Amino acid sequence: MTSIQPDYRTELLAWGQDPKRLQEAPEELLYAIVNELTRLGIEPGLGSVAIRTTHPQLDMLVMRWRPLDTDEVPTSSTTSIRGQQTIKRADGVMDLYPLAHGHTDEEMWRASPFNKALESGQSLRVVLSPPPATSPFPIIDDLIERGMTDYVVFPLDSGPTVSVVVSISTQRAGGFPDSFITAFEDLLPILSLSVAYKVERFQFQQVLTAYIGREPASRVLAGQIRRGDVITRQAAIGFADLRGFTAASERLDAQDFLSLIGTFFEHTCDCVYGEHGEVLKFMGDGVLFIVADEGDPTATCDRALRAVQALTHAIHAYNASNERLPIRFGCALHYGAVLYGNIGSPARLDFTVVGSAVN
Repeated sequence: MTSIQPDYRTELLAWGQDPKRLQEAPEELLYAIVNELTRLGIEPGLGSVAIRTTHPQLDMLVMRWRPLDTDEVPTSSTTSIRGQQTIKRADGVMDLYPLAHGHTDEEMWRASPFNKALESGQSLRVVLSPPPATSPFPIIDDLIERGMTDYVVFPLDSGPTVSVVVSISTQRAGGFPDSFITAFEDLLPILSLSVAYKVERFQFQQVLTAYIGREPASRVLAGQIRRGDVITRQAAIGFADLRGFTAASERLDAQDFLSLIGTFFEHTCDCVYGEHGEVLKFMGDGVLFIVADEGDPTATCDRALRAVQALTHAIHAYNASNERLPIRFGCALHYGAVLYGNIGSPARLDFTVVGSAVN
């Protein structure tokens, strides 16, 4: 008995115009797409979204969806990944790859279908069953090995400062129905608006995080925005600063000086974040950070100490291979109650900590 093919255009347009699309968090974008395609019988096997937008630290964010029983797509051909995150749910696994500036100069990107789709502004499709005589992109061989039968890439028109591209591969016998491809093309203007809104929210969240820290950004986005809007909490407070900073600033040229202080700040952030702490402020040659208490003061202090120990080991390792520009630093730790939140003037606010414990 032959099954009746869905009216893909009607179904996809109704899905795209559902107000839920605007309510979804940015990271839900790919889950929402693959879940709808699964409902329509498309049998997605892999899905990806690449978002390139203005960010002080990142060139791009790539999200990849795969079924629970599927291996991660290889990423060894790039060195730009910064802090991969993996989310596992009943409806699949999401791998998130923040990519550092310079990724779009790598051969991996230049030879990718994403780059070609964005440069041409046109969707591209590669039928995988039967396999093509030659693989037009490096990823095609991997998709064929995974049993994918069809692959399509759609660029989205999401504004002059944002580049977004969506790819979908299917395990469906016979690949994508042509009517589905046409229907998804018709969906793109609506999807582009929804994605542009999500990307704007994501961009704001990420830029805010880069400048004021992860927890302060989440609190500001949640509404803690008024001057004097503070909370009292227990925390281990840390202050780390470079030694010989004034002499180094007079002795070194600008590039070496920036490299020295940048390396120190980078290692400090990595070590503090590694213990689930929060870097609140860079002050000249110093870093103010906290490790918030979650109900166990001893464990909180241990985490703060481990962060400093990790920083000490990281700086020793750096100095061992950089005798010309060694880093020396000092660090102070204290534990106590802090006022945490918005402090400043009506025209200029700062999200920080104050109080006797900080002093």
